[in-house]
Parts: sequence; C-alpha cells; structure tokens
Amino acid sequence: MRKAFARLFQLLMVLTLVISGLAPTAWAREDQAAIKEAVAWLEDGEVRIQVEYSSAPDEAMLTITQGEWEKTRIFRKTARLSVAASPESHEAIHVMLVTSSKRGEQQHQWEIELPKKVETVEKGEVRKADWDKKASRKKNQLEMIIVEDSIPPEKEEPAEQEPDDEAKEDTSQLEDLAKEFYEKYADGEKPTEADLRSSRVVFEIEPNDTMKKADWLFDKQDAFGKIGKSGDVDYWKIRATENGTMNVSLRDIPIKQNYQLYVFDADGRELGRSELAGNADETIEGIGVERREWYYVMVKGEGNSHNPHLYYRLRTDFQSAQGDVKPDEYEPNNSLADAYDMGDEQSLTANLHSLKDVDFYRFSLKRTSTVIVRLGEIPNGMDMDLYLLDEKGRTIGRSEKSKNANEEITSNIDAGTYVIKVMAARSSGFTANSYKLSLETHTIPVILIPGIGGSRLEVEENGIISEAWLAIGRTVLPPYNDPQHRRVLSLMPVDGKSIEVKPRTKGIRVFPERANEGFSAIEYLTYNDAVPTAHEKSEQYASMVKELKKQGYAQHRTLFAMPYDWRYSSADNAKFLKEKIDVALRNSKAQQVHLVAHSMGGLLVRETLLSNPSYQSKVNRVIYMGTPFLGSPRAYQAIQFGYDFGIVTFLSQTGKIIAEYAPAVYELLPSKKYVSNTPFLWKNQKEPYSYQDLTSVKHLQLIYEPLVHQASKLHEKWDNRQIKVPQYSIVGQGHSTLLGYFVHPQTKNFVPYYDNQAGDGTVPYESANYSSGDIKKKFYVNGEHAALPRIPQVIHQVINLLNGNDKASDGVRSSAAKNFDYLYYIISSEDGSFPNVTIQKDGREMTIEPEPKEWWDDLSVEYHGNVLAIHVLDKQPLSFQLPEGSNQERPPRITVRRFSSEDPKRYREEGRPFILGPDGFIEEEEMSR
Repeated sequence: MRKAFARLFQLLMVLTLVISGLAPTAWAREDQAAIKEAVAWLEDGEVRIQVEYSSAPDEAMLTITQGEWEKTRIFRKTARLSVAASPESHEAIHVMLVTSSKRGEQQHQWEIELPKKVETVEKGEVRKADWDKKASRKKNQLEMIIVEDSIPPEKEEPAEQEPDDEAKEDTSQLEDLAKEFYEKYADGEKPTEADLRSSRVVFEIEPNDTMKKADWLFDKQDAFGKIGKSGDVDYWKIRATENGTMNVSLRDIPIKQNYQLYVFDADGRELGRSELAGNADETIEGIGVERREWYYVMVKGEGNSHNPHLYYRLRTDFQSAQGDVKPDEYEPNNSLADAYDMGDEQSLTANLHSLKDVDFYRFSLKRTSTVIVRLGEIPNGMDMDLYLLDEKGRTIGRSEKSKNANEEITSNIDAGTYVIKVMAARSSGFTANSYKLSLETHTIPVILIPGIGGSRLEVEENGIISEAWLAIGRTVLPPYNDPQHRRVLSLMPVDGKSIEVKPRTKGIRVFPERANEGFSAIEYLTYNDAVPTAHEKSEQYASMVKELKKQGYAQHRTLFAMPYDWRYSSADNAKFLKEKIDVALRNSKAQQVHLVAHSMGGLLVRETLLSNPSYQSKVNRVIYMGTPFLGSPRAYQAIQFGYDFGIVTFLSQTGKIIAEYAPAVYELLPSKKYVSNTPFLWKNQKEPYSYQDLTSVKHLQLIYEPLVHQASKLHEKWDNRQIKVPQYSIVGQGHSTLLGYFVHPQTKNFVPYYDNQAGDGTVPYESANYSSGDIKKKFYVNGEHAALPRIPQVIHQVINLLNGNDKASDGVRSSAAKNFDYLYYIISSEDGSFPNVTIQKDGREMTIEPEPKEWWDDLSVEYHGNVLAIHVLDKQPLSFQLPEGSNQERPPRITVRRFSSEDPKRYREEGRPFILGPDGFIEEEEMSR
C-alpha cells in the first residue's frame, strides 16, 4: 500500500511539472492571447509561416529577419496570421512575434533553418497569405526552433484617472481613424509621400525605429504614434519646403508616462531636444531649416515609459525666412579665394544676407602668435558659427555654440596667412542681422636662456656691488692666480653630506647682473677690452637679440633674457625660469612662450618642464643649441683638473676651484645612460670603468660624492622622460671634442682622447644628438660650442623655427656630417711630470708651462693635469723642442702623439707617436729601426 501511494505521488509530481512547463503557452492569463499553433513549411519555393492564437489580440507585429534584411507585418484583431516569405539567401530566418493586448505584451522568437532547395531573390519580400487549414499536415515541414517565449510578469497597474466623456469621444474617433488608416496601408509596403498627402490623418507604421525606416510628417498636420513597449523608438521625417525655421511639438503623452523629443538633420547631427519630466508637452522651437533638406524627429520613452494603447500627437510647423538682406561692404567674400583682407583692422561689423551666405576674412601674421577671434552681437533668431582656417582652407579652430551665443576661438599659430569663416549654423533661423567680428593677435614671446658660465654675475659685499663673473681685467693682471674669482665664486656644502651649498666666503651675495632687465648679463660676458677683442669674443646672445628685434620682437614685452646663477642646480634655478615664463605671458598677453636655450640652459628647460608638467602647456616650442643632454666629459675635466670655460685668459685651476662644489657642474657629468653607451674612462684600450667606479675607485673619485648621486637622480628624469612640447635641437660639429681618458697604469695620469671633430669642442656628438623620443627635428652646423648663439646660420635657423618653418636654412644641415679635417697633439712625460715643451709655428714660439701666460688665436691648449692637448685650428703642423735652458742631465722623455686626418688610417685611433728629447723630435718607428 505504501509503495502504491509513493508511485501515485511521483506520478502527480511529474504531471504537475509538465503542466506547469506548458502554462505560458497553454494557460495564458485572463484576456492574454495564447499561441495554439505555429507552423512553417515550404510551398512553391516560398517559406510559409502560420501562427494561430487562442483569441484575437489587439495587435500582433510579425518581424522576419535574415542578415541585414528585415520585413515587418502588422495584424490587428485577428487570431490567425499567415505570411509567405521570399528570402535573400540560405541563411537561417529569425522570426519575432510581439503581441499586444489590454493585459500587456507577449514576445515569441523562433529560428528556422532553410534547406538549399529554397529559392532566393535579390530583394527579400514578405507578403500576407491566405490561411491554410492543412498547414500542420504539409510534407515540407520546417522546424521552428524556439529562441525566446516569454510573457512579462503581471504587475499592478496604478489607478488612472477616468477620462471624461469628451476625451472618450476623441479617443473613439481617433481609433476609428486609425482603423481606417491601417486597413488601407498596413498590409503592404509603407505608403509613399503622395499616398499619405491624401490621407485625412497620418499614423505610424512599424517598423520605424531607425532614420531609414522613418514615417512621414507634413507641415501643419498632426501625426499619431505609440510607444508600444519599453525601449520603443519612433522616427519621423519631413522635408523643408522653404528656408526658415521649424517648430516641433509632442502632445497627448499618456498619463504617468514620460516621452522625449529630438530633432536631427540628414547627417544625424542633433539640432534640438526637449526632455521635460512627466507627461508635460515637449516643444522644440526655432530650428533653422533649408529648402528641400530632410529633417528627422525622434520620439522615445524615458526609462520604461510606454503605453501600447494610447497615441501621442506629433506636429511640425514651418515659418518662412524674412527674405534676403542687402550684402555688406565686404562682399563679395563668399569663398576662400575672395576672402576680404583685414589688413590692420582689428574689428568690423558685417552681416549674412541669407542663410546660405558665408563670409571669409583673411589676415597675416609675421610672427607666431596667440590669436583670439570673437564673433558677437548676433541677433535673436540667428545662430552663427565661427571657424579659423589655414591658407589652404583646412579648419584649425572652431566655435559652434547654440542659438545666438557669442562665438570665440583662441589658437596659438605660426607666422603665415589665415582665414576666418563666418556662416549660419544648420539650426539657424534667418532674420535681419549684423554681427561684430574682432581679431586680437599677441606675439608669442621668446625667452633666451644661456648655459653654464653664460650669465654675468655680480657680488654684493659690505654694501658694494661689483663684477663677480666675468671680471676679465682681473684674469690678465698679476698675480695670475685670479684671487677674486676664486674668492667670490667658490662654494661649499652646508654640512658634510648635504647637496645644499653656500658661498665659501661669508658675508657675500652673488646674483645675475640685473642691468637692462638681464640682457646685459647674457649678451656679452665682458664689456672690458683689457684684452684686445675680449668684448667681441665673449659675445653670447648679442647678435641674436639684434636680429630678433629686427624681426619685430620687443625687449621686455615679447623678448626676454633669463640670466641665472649657473653654479647651482637646475632644480634650484627652475623656479626662476617659471617666474620668467609667467612674466613673459603677462607682458605679452600671449598664452605661450618660446624657449631658446644654449648648452646647460637646455637641461634647465628639461628640469623645469618635467618637474612642473603644468608649464608644458605654456610653452609653444623649445629650441636647443649644443645641449649636453647626457652630459659631457668636460665636466669631469673641470672637477678633476680644472677648465677654462673656453675663455683664453682664464686659468684652469680657477675653474677647478669654482667647479669642485658647484651642483651644476656635477649635473653636466656623463650620465649613466651616456656611460652605458659610450664609456669615457678606460683602464686600457679595451677595458672601461663603469659609472659606479666614479665613486668607488680611489683615483677616479670626484671631490664630493653627494652631488654625484644628486646629478644621477636628475639625469634619470632628464634622460628617460618626455616633454609634450615641440622641441628642436641644433647640434654643433667640426671641432675636436673630449670623449674621455685612458688612465695610465703606472703614473695614473689621465690621457685624454678626442673625436675626429664630430662634436662642437665641448659637447660630444652622442650627447648633443641624444633624444628620448621627444625631439621633433635636429639640425647640424659647423660651429664651436660657445659660439653657437652668435653664428649667423644658427640665428637664421632659430628665427625660422620660431615662425614655424622647420626646413634647414642655408649653412645648416638636416643630417650630421661625418668627415672633417683635424690636427691635434697629446703631450705627456714618461715619468708623469709636467711636460715643459716649446712649440713653433709660423715663425712664432711659445713655451708651455703649468701656468699659462700666452695664447694664440690659431691654437687651443688644454691642461689635463700633467698631460697637454694642443688643437691646431688652422690644421698647420707644429714643431716641438725642449725649452732653452733645460739643465737636467737626463731630462724625462716626452711623448707626443699626433692625430691628423692626413695620417694613414692605422694612426687614427692611437695617434702617430713621436719622442721629444735632447736630440730633438723623432718618430718612434725610426728609433726602433
């Protein structure tokens, strides 16, 4: 008995599950039409589809899709749907059936796989067909695979206000009109414009959810539609009959629904929208239209808003334009070729004489400038747009505000010719009008930034201000050790491990010379001719300043000098460059500046812009000249042995005293990236020292290790990060440049080695030519490092770049040169002592001693501890001998290595060796014979 009961219980459970699974289609809730049968088969090459309901729904929308082809048929108040489809291909057909009734919606979806024997047509069609009672018994049955079969959950509808008798009567009349309309048009293809013009009223015909499927609208005639389900969208289209404006209204939105209204042009650009809350009427007014152009209106429900039973009412009304306005005095200016030349005019008043009128105005800039174009005083009813074009008509700026709002374009543009374009917006109406056009131009200012040693410095001591750098008279008078420069320019750490430094001499204050707002500090390094031509040879930026003024730049308004105390870190001096940029922007009223930097000035620029990214947008261009991006072995020379800064009257030892605690000199040391690519210190010809050896190998160590580490950190940033500003680099070539040292294993002397004039004499080519990927273009010129800012070809190239012309100017190359003539000698003593020698050239004679007292224009003598390097600038050979009066019985043997482009290739790297002894100047190869 117990087993029988268990079996009965199991049977009842199975039946319950089966019946509940059938409930959505077999037991529809009250007043909800359920599908009794859905059948598909092949007949006469067509696909036949029939669906039968248990009761007739209010409306059934059958959509058949195959790829991009889609057709829809609507059935009203019928329980039987029958169609015949001629497909475009043998792809599967997707069938969707949406049923609407008073209780809500149902959605059913099927997929039908087609056999190869189905006939296809070029343009797929779906037509209504007669009902076939024998459909379920047809031989060529097609399986209808259910994709979706759902009935939305029933929800409690909020009580709605009962319509009054008049509203009921209007609804009834509208339903009668709808029935008449759909009986006439819904069974076939969408009606044409001509068909609908004869209709008393227009209703939507689904599908109309895209612009391509939009229904017709007519001027001053109501149209009706329904947002029948959540997410439904209705598109309508209308063609303007004349120029003017269009008003669109959406009314009779069902209670407790929220419908929204939008208007687009034929390209899909939005011209207006109305998105009021609730069922308030939506209105868009004053949309400018052009005769015979298409416009599209979209109605949609916000969120889940919809009502499948009640219609909304849509209406469009056109208003004619007021006619053409008499052309202004600047006409004809309707094309780029006919643009009115503004000349020196800063503002003008003109008008558009029709919606299609376009006004062009031409203006020219002699210098790269910030340009501000304004369009104002636009009357109500007009919507004008403003454009800035280049000479070829390409748009480089635009302002397209709505209605009659003022338009404005601000742009930083290069020297050249430009065009302003004024026209009516697509949404503009037309009315009698005038507008005011104004143009402001502000030259983008130039800031000139020198390198290390390139700013004159002053010192204040006991209330008295005097020259600190470069007091040239003090360098050529006894005693030659130049005590003034050593006393006022030497620095020391604040404490034993600090990277912060202070003057070694108490009670003094050193600062850049302030005369003429800094220009005196950067044009020349000395204004004293105690040494003939010293003033001329100390020139820095004087010639460039003169040429820039000829180009129209004005000092203190669009041309600025940036002197600074070059001994200190670029991280410290960056705040002064930021201040100078802000002053230049304020004085010039421009929105950007140009930065022109020589040598270490380029590192100051990189530090300023990388550590202060907000300032990158304030810079239009950076132009570098001879910048040692990765550092230079000259800095190592300056700290270890001293350097004369390229000034012939300056003692190297004085340079060493200034350099030993100067953060800027350490920041000019070859960086890790430089050393990893091109080692500059060698144990021998094949084994280099590493970057870490600078602080760990005793005879290589520099004076102050904390500044080495500080410089390394800064170069990590400078060498690897990019600046988002257009940057250009001018690289000097044609001068033998120190590349590093071989350290003699016994004497520990540092023997210098040089390139074959690929660099500029101070900065190696590999460093000046480096880019972390943010240099836009590089240029190459034959020129010595310190002279680059005053070389005419460089000045011309700088001016071209400031104006936006990046072609190489005369005398400047767009690629590096490789072969140069060169001649230099490396002189050292076999026992490591200083090699006193006498040189002879062109009938002149000079004895070289540890403290130099003589210089020639055609020679450059460098001191590297007890090793000498003599560069012959005119490439004429020298003669060598021991100085007269040398009374040593056995003087040390002196080695002279000659490096010459005239010597055979085998001497190019190690030089041609000679021995200088009591018996004269003898080539080593001759001695070995």
